[in-house]
Amino acid sequence: MSSFYQPSAELLLAFGFSRFSAPPRQARYSRPSERGQETIVLYDDGEITLLETVDTQLLYSFQGRVASEAEFRVLLRQVNWPAEVEGAR
Repeated sequence: MSSFYQPSAELLLAFGFSRFSAPPRQARYSRPSERGQETIVLYDDGEITLLETVDTQLLYSFQGRVASEAEFRVLLRQVNWPAEVEGAR
């Protein structure tokens, strides 16, 4: 059985994301960005989707899996999303 990392609700809340309603087998978190909205969707099968919208246009989208919290933080930095706990910046 393969294991994939998904960030905990506590970590995403600490990063400034808020939980929103989502279809079954998904958890959806969003936060405002300097230019629009950043959204992370966690799926029951271990996949993660990152979406960024600016003025209702999709600016960035990633869907895949990560192996660790470190890899997740690197992914956030690669798309220029803050990867620190709120208040620690």
